[in-house]
Amino acid sequence: MLFNYLKIALRHHRKNKLYAGINIIGLAIGISCVLLAFLYLKDENSFDRFHHQNPHLYRITTAVTQPGGSPQWTGSTGQLHGPAFKAQVPEITAYTRVMGGDIYGDIIAGNKVLKQQLLFVDPGFFQVFSFPLVKGDSATALNDIGSAVITESTALKYFNRTDVTGELLRMDADPSARRLGKPLVISGVVKDPPIHSSIRFDVLLPFRFMQLSFNDTDWNNVYLSTFVVTRPDATINTVTQQLNRVGTAYAKDNNATALRFGLQRITDIHLHPLYSPDGNREGGVINGSNPVFAWIFIGIAVFILVMAGINFINITLAGSLRRSKEVGVRKINGSSSIQIINQFLTESALLCAIALLLAFLMAAAALPVFNELSGKAIAIQAILQPLTGLAAAGLLLFIIALTGAYPAYVLAKFSAIKAFSGHQPLTGRNIPGRILIVTQFSLAVFFLIVTALFYRQMDYVQSKDLGYRPEQVVVTHISGDRNLKQVQDILKNELASEPGITGLSFGGERGGASAVHLHDKEIAAVHRVIDKNYLAALGITLKEGRNFTNNWSNGVIVNEAFVKAAGLQNPIGTPIRTDEYFDKEMRTITGVVKDFHAGSLRERIAPMVMIMSPWYGGDVWIKLDPRRQQAALTAVAAAYKKALPETAFTYSFLNDLNAQEYAQDQRWKVIIRWAALLSVLICCSGLFGLAHIATHQRMKEIGIRKILGAGVTSIITLFSKEFLQLVAIAFITAAPLAWIVIHRWLQGFAYHTGISAWIFVATGSFTLLIALATVSFQVIRAVGANPLKHLNAG
Repeated sequence: MLFNYLKIALRHHRKNKLYAGINIIGLAIGISCVLLAFLYLKDENSFDRFHHQNPHLYRITTAVTQPGGSPQWTGSTGQLHGPAFKAQVPEITAYTRVMGGDIYGDIIAGNKVLKQQLLFVDPGFFQVFSFPLVKGDSATALNDIGSAVITESTALKYFNRTDVTGELLRMDADPSARRLGKPLVISGVVKDPPIHSSIRFDVLLPFRFMQLSFNDTDWNNVYLSTFVVTRPDATINTVTQQLNRVGTAYAKDNNATALRFGLQRITDIHLHPLYSPDGNREGGVINGSNPVFAWIFIGIAVFILVMAGINFINITLAGSLRRSKEVGVRKINGSSSIQIINQFLTESALLCAIALLLAFLMAAAALPVFNELSGKAIAIQAILQPLTGLAAAGLLLFIIALTGAYPAYVLAKFSAIKAFSGHQPLTGRNIPGRILIVTQFSLAVFFLIVTALFYRQMDYVQSKDLGYRPEQVVVTHISGDRNLKQVQDILKNELASEPGITGLSFGGERGGASAVHLHDKEIAAVHRVIDKNYLAALGITLKEGRNFTNNWSNGVIVNEAFVKAAGLQNPIGTPIRTDEYFDKEMRTITGVVKDFHAGSLRERIAPMVMIMSPWYGGDVWIKLDPRRQQAALTAVAAAYKKALPETAFTYSFLNDLNAQEYAQDQRWKVIIRWAALLSVLICCSGLFGLAHIATHQRMKEIGIRKILGAGVTSIITLFSKEFLQLVAIAFITAAPLAWIVIHRWLQGFAYHTGISAWIFVATGSFTLLIALATVSFQVIRAVGANPLKHLNAG
């Protein structure tokens, strides 16, 4: 029986190659999108599962309350918490503190100087995490304060081999290394962290080594990560209660603020990194993600698959009249409705199976582009894994049910008598068919509107005047514990005669906002250290007052946002006290600059104070002449080498740093564009098939109308009217949903473009024109045929 079903299915599809092709290609596109989305979801949920201590490995979390805000959970703790909890919570069997992530240092081995990603960890690091050593003893590798463990790739960079235990590393400008007074000794070589590790590093250094220069004894300071392993019989609730018991007791005994602590499984960290409010990633977790990204991918892929499935259903139903007599003959010959349903399900299953095979090929071909868009490194072998195959089998059954069940049921219900009388209704014109068309085009219109508005905001971000000129500005850094003035003087002297350099400035910024006091007010303001060349180098406009003119000034330059927050009518000459971190003296406002965007357009311009400091700030801003850019960069590298011979020279263009703020948005911009393109392509192919069926079924009517003198335009109007009405309904349905989605997304930007009505009008017009062109093509072909041929056929 199955063989007979397959034989009839093949005969039917060979006879209707156009419709079979539309269905196969559409489904293949939809299935390939779902496969890629599944691989993304699988990859996102595979982080940190390689550690042997799972599921008893946790990160301690802390509830941090900002001034005037509500508690916010972060993955940060302080230097005191790990040892205190290990000593007083019996359920904790091992722990390690981790500080690093965004911390890089200049490591010297022989004559090679490279900037490496550092992690400062406790000796129990390898008992907590499963990073296998290829050389050295994991139990003792980090016991000595002067030891270092490096990755295999780091060993190859420095020594071209991995058997390097006992070799020496230097960190000449590091304050801890200076206090240690001797080189670090490589005590182990560890395999590079797997790609699915939330913790990344090049070099592991003992936590005690860092404490030689930074030993923080404040219980309330949280900025690093503390990981613990609990006993198998310990529950999260029990351990959490113990952590808070210890914390409350410590706060009471030491007059500190009582913090709230919690636990987070390490396998949850990638999707819930719990960065601190200021974005600090010094806890070692640097590649965190967000689960919403995976669900957006899944949603887009499912939408595209549903649109392809609607094509399948609509084309099958629209062609039902052509098969009604076949159904009638089968029923007269004794076929049951179940047998007829099985036949049509077999036809659907055959097309779906072919589409699935094609989808695997499409997914494999698209994987490199998908990896680039999603920021992943999914290997092509992932498509062939058993779990992917199992998911594909389940998806195939779902698609067969989605696309085949309803059409098979409708066709099986045909009346044999009505089938031969020719009165069977054209199912493509009934309410279910119309709803499916409206649903399909609603999704397409939704993607088109969102894409247009997404592009508009990204264009706004790229073209908005930031209040300064970042073009051709290079940013580098004077790293390590150094005499800043000495290094700055060398760079100034070396670059003074370079014609390709038009501006050179030194300074820095303290992360986050801190208190500024004036009169009886306290204002949270960003503190930026600058020199007299900063405003000119970055093209920042001085609105009133004067710029710094000497190498040292006790004045302050503020921005307009600060003046507004302070409520100053005449700011020049106002005495203020800046953050005590810099000094405790009173300063005087000497200048006001126009507001400029020091951060992302997602954030409102914050109050800012710019001061001069003889000891703070290792940032360097260099303005280049675009005509001499390469020569200028070569000169900067040479000057840097002379001023900092033991430091690796790295730099970035300020424009590129600004663009990194929107890297994720730019990737989504391309993804949504592809979604819109595929949705329009699928809709048009489905409409093409429906129009082809409709004109074929009404060829006699077209012939009669031509004989009676009807023109091409009137026939096109007759045939396209119903389709265009459905497209218009789809637009009315989709436009409000698109507005809601894009409005919510734009709320994430403090500065954004408006949602213009003309974009909706243009998108609606474009969709109607595409639909009209697709239908008109088929009608024009039908009108061009000889009417007598079809009339004689009747």
